[in-house]
Amino acid sequence: MDKDNLATLERENARVERDAAIRERDAAIAYIAMLKNTRSWRITRPLRTLLHWLKYKSRHTEPDTLEFLRAEDLPLSPIAKATQPSLPDESPTEARFDILCFANIDWAARFQRPQQLMSQFARHGYRVFYIVPSRSAEPGHAYSSVEVAPGVFEVALRRDEFVDCYNQRLTENTLRGYTKAIDALARDLRIKTAVSVIHLAFWAPLAYQLRNDHGWKIQYDCMDDWVGFPGIGEVLLEEEQTLVKQADLMTVTAALLQEKWATASDNCLLLRNGVDFEFFERNCVPNNLLADIKRPLIGFYGGLAEWVDLPLIAAIARQRPDWNFVLIGDLFVKDLAGLDRLPNVHLLGRKPYAQMPLYLYHFNACLIPFRLYNVTHAVDPVKFYEFISAGKPVVSVPLEEMKIYQDFVYFASEPRAFIEQIECALNETDTRAATERVALASANDWHHRFETNLNALTALHAKVSIIVVTYNNVELTQGCIQSLLRNTTYPNYELIIVDNASSDDTRNYLRYLSRTQANVTVVLNDRNLGFAAANNQGLRLATGDCLVLLNNDTVLPKGWIDPLLRHLQDPQIGLVGPMTNAVGNEAKVDVDYVDLEHMEAFADRHVARHRGRTFDISMLAMFCVAMRREVFERIGLLDEAFGIGMFEDDDYSRRIQAAGLRTVCAQDAYIHHYGQASFKKLIASGEYQALWDKNQAYFESKWGKWKRPEPRLQSRAR
Repeated sequence: MDKDNLATLERENARVERDAAIRERDAAIAYIAMLKNTRSWRITRPLRTLLHWLKYKSRHTEPDTLEFLRAEDLPLSPIAKATQPSLPDESPTEARFDILCFANIDWAARFQRPQQLMSQFARHGYRVFYIVPSRSAEPGHAYSSVEVAPGVFEVALRRDEFVDCYNQRLTENTLRGYTKAIDALARDLRIKTAVSVIHLAFWAPLAYQLRNDHGWKIQYDCMDDWVGFPGIGEVLLEEEQTLVKQADLMTVTAALLQEKWATASDNCLLLRNGVDFEFFERNCVPNNLLADIKRPLIGFYGGLAEWVDLPLIAAIARQRPDWNFVLIGDLFVKDLAGLDRLPNVHLLGRKPYAQMPLYLYHFNACLIPFRLYNVTHAVDPVKFYEFISAGKPVVSVPLEEMKIYQDFVYFASEPRAFIEQIECALNETDTRAATERVALASANDWHHRFETNLNALTALHAKVSIIVVTYNNVELTQGCIQSLLRNTTYPNYELIIVDNASSDDTRNYLRYLSRTQANVTVVLNDRNLGFAAANNQGLRLATGDCLVLLNNDTVLPKGWIDPLLRHLQDPQIGLVGPMTNAVGNEAKVDVDYVDLEHMEAFADRHVARHRGRTFDISMLAMFCVAMRREVFERIGLLDEAFGIGMFEDDDYSRRIQAAGLRTVCAQDAYIHHYGQASFKKLIASGEYQALWDKNQAYFESKWGKWKRPEPRLQSRAR
């Protein structure tokens, strides 16, 4: 194995171990978050306050209004400790957004498309919160959560009234309760960037509210033609019409559904069903199940519901008593068309998904015996891909959506034709047909569907270019970049680092980043071009729709960039920056942490307290500023006449304001800033004041007399 492949394998193994550690940590956090709502937790709060004072000599940072759970207070296993903030010489941890899956069935009800896709997201390191409508949270809790699969948490939200999710709209009362519950979940589990994946239009008003409050995009995953679907009311169909128009992304399982909704949706993607090919390949093996049933076996699994043509199966079974029919699945109808009285029909009920390959091994032929109407014509059967993963011949009614696979399936409409096609299937002697079916299944693995879905979700988020200028101070640069890679949960960004001829180990570290991080571009200057010129180099290389200038003497908490980007959606805002602990104007906020270990807990409280708030500010210091590309193209590059630096941020703020745009400070965004890391060396050499005087004079030649900002210290988050 060559070095590149070995390095790739080592990185993949490290990723798998890291993701397992993250899931272990998140499960612990979810469990303790629920404990915080218990009576015993509230009773023992005074004792915790005393212990906190004895340890830190400061007030307990657990306000009643927020009930904040600090991850650093949790006892962690050795593997979970690996997910804590990295030390400067450790590798950064890649951040990911979260999935809020608003489901139509419980996780354990059936293991089909929703479970398959969500499992894929979890398998690739994304936390999935699978929210079910079937029950309420435990009394006194905003939500209840249990890990039902690695990285997948089934969540029940508190509600005070019965909900019929198939025939009712969300009432205002239930919507308010659900919104508060999601806010509590987001706070406790530190959900910063998320996507709402909706499987049932009932959830749509909640998703709209979350998009307004948090900026979370909406995907409507339409699995069926709901018109004529059993149990679906007109209210839900009306809600679906609105959801199709409102969703940022609509995914459909069938071409017929895409044709139906293409004109109503601005972003409709055909995302067919699939198969966990490796799982079926590994487990479809010889076993003793069904050993007492005579062959041949004609098999079907899935719910025996209104859309299954039970009389068709019964007619075939009566005409061929020498064949045995094995039907696996829940019964959703009372009239089984006599199947329960036929000796060659075996109704086995629901079996665990894990056993499906074992049963499939024994099927000599497989059936898809649906009734033919609009609902079933728009179905892309999951079971088809699973059947053919084992090379099994499939006899199906001629569903419109399956006609693309006519070379891989036997079609029939009525009993006599079905019998003829089953006989053909049973008499196959050419092994090439089975091989071709297996190849088709392999090409339709759920992993491929996940990648397509992930790419579509990433594309919903405007690309952001983050530009960092470095000059020595490698330790600060490492801390900044590692916090960025670890805590930027926003999914679509590039990082451009421009180095101004550092003489310490900075360049070695930047070369390491360019080698190991696909979205990092590094520029190494042969001399110090100054702050403005280096940022301009990065701006010229940037390809993003939004541009962020970030100092290397900053440390970023989880989700730091999201509020800045949300405020940029206001067309009147030209430039936006966060609050911080160290700056010479109104953007400074009083903090109660004394070390970075507790910085993120402070940031979470501060952001939650000030969500959605901004204020106009005369000058945004460029330790961190963000703007839209169209604003940059209108205003232009930074003025390089300011040389090494100072006053270029005052100048750019004035230029923004002169163009009739606002410069605002986002109170709901916070980053830690060391402040003047590079300029401190100039202070020591005596050059600082000379540079200040020179640049102040140049600024005043453009804008008139400069006025020193008067900081109005913002109160800390409590």
